[in-house]
Amino acid sequence: MRWTFLLIVALTLIGCGHPTSTQPQATAGDTATPPPHIPAPSTAENHPHYTPTEQKLLKLGLVDLQQLDSTIQVQLVYATPDNFMGQTLYTDIHKAFVLPQLAQKIAAAQKELHSLRPDLSLLILDAVRPLSVQRTMFHQVQGTPLNIYVSNPRNGPGLHNYGAAVDITLADTAGNWLPMGSAFDHFGPEAHIDRETELLTSGLITQEEFDNRRLLRRLMRNQGLIAFRLEWWHFNLLSRTRAQQTLKPIDL
Repeated sequence: MRWTFLLIVALTLIGCGHPTSTQPQATAGDTATPPPHIPAPSTAENHPHYTPTEQKLLKLGLVDLQQLDSTIQVQLVYATPDNFMGQTLYTDIHKAFVLPQLAQKIAAAQKELHSLRPDLSLLILDAVRPLSVQRTMFHQVQGTPLNIYVSNPRNGPGLHNYGAAVDITLADTAGNWLPMGSAFDHFGPEAHIDRETELLTSGLITQEEFDNRRLLRRLMRNQGLIAFRLEWWHFNLLSRTRAQQTLKPIDL
């Protein structure tokens, strides 16, 4: 009887140990958790220096790129009047916000760039673009030859409107843009990526500009991002059709 009692006590003590966790572990393809070298993104609560609109973007699940990698440079063109429309379109957005999956890819591209060229940095020119801004932009070019360069929101949101696209270039550590053969938002063949060899041969872009474009595109494509034929600076996380099927546009 005594041995039976001792056996019951021993089994009870063993059963009181900490159970093995049943929480699923992240896999190599799991994009919900950032890679180890990327810190967790800030929220409005732990980083109060966001504008009201920026706080809304955080609550919608977007990520401030510079909170993932502070070395990524940001100069939002539409937060100034120095753009093709000649007016400030982002009055309450001063940081580059994108979907977490896109943020991780850009941070990885920055890391690759620094390994190749420590003297250079990625420079974000545009990131998420609320639908209200998209409507203003299209209205400005509607009925002109420039309308092919601005997505018509009546046909459904564009990739910027989901936080699933970036306009991006290369810069030195002082923030000076590298020459790319055309200005940002240049609406003409000099900006097309499918004519670069012809542009180089005809002297419309230099070898340096040609090489800079190829380096930028290599970095983006190594992360699976999709280049846009008409704009050397524009890259998408996924197709527009897929975005419309799976994502919710940002309409503030």
